[in-house]
Amino acid sequence: MNIFNRMRDLQRPDIKKPARTISIISGKGGVGKTHLAINLALKFYRAGRRVLLVDTDLGSANADLRLGASPTMTLVDFYTGKADIECCLTNTDYGFQIIAGKPGEFAMANLPDEQIIRLLMAFEQLIKQGTFTDIIFDLGAGISSRVLDFALVTDEIIILTTPNEIIHGYASLKACWSRFLSMQNNEYFKKRASLTKTPYYLRGDYQGESGAPRINFVLNQVDNLEHGKKLYLAMTKIAKDFFFTTEGYWNLPMRYLGGIPCGFDFLKRAERQRRPAMALNPHHEISQAVSNVADILLEKRAIAPSYLKRSFGDKVRSVVRTWATAAS
Repeated sequence: MNIFNRMRDLQRPDIKKPARTISIISGKGGVGKTHLAINLALKFYRAGRRVLLVDTDLGSANADLRLGASPTMTLVDFYTGKADIECCLTNTDYGFQIIAGKPGEFAMANLPDEQIIRLLMAFEQLIKQGTFTDIIFDLGAGISSRVLDFALVTDEIIILTTPNEIIHGYASLKACWSRFLSMQNNEYFKKRASLTKTPYYLRGDYQGESGAPRINFVLNQVDNLEHGKKLYLAMTKIAKDFFFTTEGYWNLPMRYLGGIPCGFDFLKRAERQRRPAMALNPHHEISQAVSNVADILLEKRAIAPSYLKRSFGDKVRSVVRTWATAAS
């Protein structure tokens, strides 16, 4: 580690608070989820955060390959009982740490409930330790209950989609809401109501009153930034109309983080060199766009962190109760 990185470490904020958790999901694979995850992690680190990136794209993990990292232990070792979750931490050349998965593992892609619960409980301990200020989860594609349950226990959900796959982004949004409702019916966020008579987007709430995660949208491969904004506004208008009920309004907080322009050649070059795009060329328009997304996430960090409303562990236990109810 060079002198500049050591000086940056000395300036890191108090890390005794629970980590803020962010999950990145998409309704379909191949939209740039892992690129976004590794570049957000790098930007957060450069902003003075202690960051952990977790590749929980079970069965199709490749974040370590994109970073040129060589983990000695992965989530496979955790699942098989060969290592604790702390033993799976791997340093990268970019200041942040990673917990890697393993691609092509059938067992990883079809984990039983007990193993998923064990994983969530292990992350609860990491979050409570305060070793990291931010933990970013790169989740699998699709809208399976396992992906949604993992996402819904985090503080922030980022739904990544593209103009050509906007319907899959909307599907992810609908699935999050439906799964949230089913969990709420099983006391997922008990003592808090997610439906209120006054919608959050009229009151301007940051977090709403439900303790629910905030849903963020990022539009990748846009022609221009205005293009992404228009698509987001059109989609949210449909969502607000669709999710209106006689009981109240949809109250999962939602916002637009920004658009990321096309740049396949640049991203392929970053993949070949096994470097984050932001490290390859921080001045490229893609790097600048991701940096802007990260700035929004960082700017709002101190306003109303949702772990003050409901802890990661509390939400995990609510997920477990939901599974138990469904199985009975």
